[in-house]
Amino acid sequence: MTGAYFKPWIGKKFGETKLLIMSESAYSWRDKDGKVVDPPPSHPTDQVLHWIDHFGEQKYYTTMGRALCGTNIPTNDKLKRVWNECAYTIFVQGTVGEGWNSRPSETQWKNAALHFIPLIEKIRPLKVIVTGKTMWNGYMPDCNGPHLSDDIQSYKLSDDTLVWCLAVHHPSRGIRWEEVGEKIRVFRSIKCGGPGCSDSFCFFLSGSSCFWFRLPGLPAGG
Repeated sequence: MTGAYFKPWIGKKFGETKLLIMSESAYSWRDKDGKVVDPPPSHPTDQVLHWIDHFGEQKYYTTMGRALCGTNIPTNDKLKRVWNECAYTIFVQGTVGEGWNSRPSETQWKNAALHFIPLIEKIRPLKVIVTGKTMWNGYMPDCNGPHLSDDIQSYKLSDDTLVWCLAVHHPSRGIRWEEVGEKIRVFRSIKCGGPGCSDSFCFFLSGSSCFWFRLPGLPAGG
């Protein structure tokens, strides 16, 4: 297996939040001269910085910007602040073709799964927001940690640290930003611990309702 193509955006305060956002894939586009341009390895960082300054012009980053900021019209400063609290990467490595409606091939999906565990072992998030149910349900590696619901599961790293994942519908598929934002807000409000952490509260999200349970390995936060 060769290394991952995309290099993740690492926000300045990722070390404090340990929150990773992952989108499904990236596509090629044409420049002003009509030449096809493939996304470079720096694409995650390039995209975050570009769409902070061009908010409202691209559906995925508009929905995610609103969800992370908790407002329909976030300021540029607020967008910079929330994205700097996160890491961000792309699951499928390389381009999936030309244009926004291109989709990954079966081979691309399967190859993408090989890079996920090495990524989280390297950058050590404690929470991952998986923005795409196709990716989550069909192609991500099987979770090997505690399982709370279909959309809230965890991976156990080599040192027994739990990395919790929340799966949401793809933000460019017409989902309301308020729904995504509320799920992210509750998910972020729980403080995750490192190896060997004890029992504490966890939650299940259904629509706008939150149901709380005890589950090993997810300490409560304030």
